[in-house]
Amino acid sequence: MSLEVTSLGYLVITAEDVAAWRTFAESVLGMQVGRSPDGSDDGSLYLRVDERSWRVAVQPGADGGLTDIGLEVSSREAFENLRKRLSNSGIEIEDEPRLAERRGVLDVFRTRDPSGHPVEFYYGGKSDREPFVSPRGARFVTGPLGLGHADLFVDEYERVRDFYVGTLGFQVRDVLVMGEPCSFTSPNPRHHTVAFVSIPGVPPMLQHFMLEVDDLDTVGRALDRVQDNDVPLSLSLGRHTNDHMLSFYCESPSGVKVEYGWGGRLVGGDHNTGYYPRSFTCARQPEVIGRG
Repeated sequence: MSLEVTSLGYLVITAEDVAAWRTFAESVLGMQVGRSPDGSDDGSLYLRVDERSWRVAVQPGADGGLTDIGLEVSSREAFENLRKRLSNSGIEIEDEPRLAERRGVLDVFRTRDPSGHPVEFYYGGKSDREPFVSPRGARFVTGPLGLGHADLFVDEYERVRDFYVGTLGFQVRDVLVMGEPCSFTSPNPRHHTVAFVSIPGVPPMLQHFMLEVDDLDTVGRALDRVQDNDVPLSLSLGRHTNDHMLSFYCESPSGVKVEYGWGGRLVGGDHNTGYYPRSFTCARQPEVIGRG
């Protein structure tokens, strides 16, 4: 397990049409709109999936942009240990005044992974005083497993692997070879929290993030809403061989893909790293859940 990091705590992305993202998040995904943690209004959208005040923030900006990957740390002691260890390893640490207040956390610092993806490490995520209520009745799987997972395109595969696995202590759960290797890594029992692959000609970016719900019918109803609202469907319904997630992928208004699934695999300490050729990773079966 990771030395200090416990989970993917939040994501901050950018979109040209924040209003469209709000409609998509509420009407299709069943996320709840929250409030800015510090009470400010900069036009950003804060989205809830559990008791936390927010898990995904959408800021005005270019479509497809990734502003921050928020990785949660267990405690103040672990937070300070991580800060010291990263600094001693020659990794540049950035402290931004009032960032903790804007994020709604007790403390936070920033850095970048070797491909330039912005990463924030924090502890003490703020809980909202109001209970989470999904406008679509969805119940998301979070808690100690975190928000879900993020899949990254990178341009420094070995160095990125050294960062998440060697430095942060994430475990490599599986390696998928699709011309280039894709590593699935996690600091907790969720099969993967951060996956990354380097593909020639593809710049570093957030390829997709995953939301997991606790009921298969919720996935079916969300797929109905995707089709009813003409949301672009990137991959139809199917089950991954490696993480056992039954899911579909759709395209958000800003171009970032969202995986929406159920039944993700939990991995114990006795897990052996798997090797999967691309052709064995998933079977897409649109007939598994009919329209309802």
